[in-house]
Amino acid sequence: MKKVFIVLLLIIIAIILIVALFLVPYVMNNKTEVILGDEIILPDRIVYKNSNNQYYEFLKKSNEYNELINLVGNTLKNYTNDGDVVSQDTIDNIHNETFLEFDYETASKNYIIPFGNTLKDEMVKLSDTGGKICSTDLKNVNKIKKELDKKLTVGQKSYSLDYKEYISKNQFILDYKYTQQFKNINYKIYQVKIQDMKTYERYQEMCHLAFDDQITEDIFNDYDVILTASMVPKITVKVSVGNIRYTYEDVPNSYGAQYIAHLLVVSKIVNTDCIYNTDLSTVDQQASLDESRRTYDEQVDNLDENIFVKDFDSFSNEYTNSSSSITEDQAKEIANTAFDEASRIAGSYDKNSQTCKIQNVHPNNFFTRKSNETDSVLPNEVTAYCFSREDEIGNGVTVYIDNKLGKVIGGEAFGD
Repeated sequence: MKKVFIVLLLIIIAIILIVALFLVPYVMNNKTEVILGDEIILPDRIVYKNSNNQYYEFLKKSNEYNELINLVGNTLKNYTNDGDVVSQDTIDNIHNETFLEFDYETASKNYIIPFGNTLKDEMVKLSDTGGKICSTDLKNVNKIKKELDKKLTVGQKSYSLDYKEYISKNQFILDYKYTQQFKNINYKIYQVKIQDMKTYERYQEMCHLAFDDQITEDIFNDYDVILTASMVPKITVKVSVGNIRYTYEDVPNSYGAQYIAHLLVVSKIVNTDCIYNTDLSTVDQQASLDESRRTYDEQVDNLDENIFVKDFDSFSNEYTNSSSSITEDQAKEIANTAFDEASRIAGSYDKNSQTCKIQNVHPNNFFTRKSNETDSVLPNEVTAYCFSREDEIGNGVTVYIDNKLGKVIGGEAFGD
């Protein structure tokens, strides 16, 4: 029994060691708050600009990244939230010199260590405009720069922070069925990031893009493309390592129903996941948006409750207890009404493209969701006639008609 006990104890110890061997690295790599200098969250990447205006990035989990974190950690002597405020002009001067910047994928504010003459030996936390000194009297700043320059002699890929703006020669009406393929900035500004030629060609057709310079496949090797569809005619863009800032202004008597396409071709060193859009539209236009929302919500209120389900609890009880059924032809008549209503949500599609399948679906508020409400889906499935209409490039809409009561119980828009 003693020998058995010893063997079992050794097995248990071995299991514990094996689990610890795999678990500890996992926990270390999945910490949600890893802090540098007791205050600064580890950045998603580090960007260095040298004296030749070349930009280099060091990504998380790389050896160079870890070495830089250690160097900067040893450099920081203090941290304060009450440091001197720094103007945007000063930040622009730092960006024109050499620097090291901590960048975050989210809208978090970056940190920057200047290597030039502006605020040398200090770390600045950037804000919407300007920044604030968060650490002073940094030690061995020159050592960090020397180590960086030494690392870059081994062939690290460099970027130049350049960008170019284009305005399409064609104005266009942005079909509602396409707006879901953009980020909706507001009711008159839509935006999307494009990272390959195939995607660009799709938006080129969608927005009737035409520029003096040709957009080629080679551009996407070193650049991202930001397409903005806007009814506001004046667009100003400011680009830095950590973000892009768009400002929209009206020109008197030029606001109209058609969109213009603004294309920004920008270096991949720029964090294109962090874009700020500031719309300087007038109060009248905001009132127009409010009126548009009110009109939309009124249309929802006026839906025929004999056709469109609003109270899903009552519907579920009635559906469960019903033994009736409807034919596909009966469902088709109801679907025509549903497609008419769907046009305000996802655009109109050719009736000749219509198809039908019987499927189990989850009822949803596709038709009944108001402007201030989120999408809602019921957990229980319902058998339904699913009618779909689509265009030639695969975008379309589907409406659900339940197979017992013949009610419109939801739908969906689909496409790239």
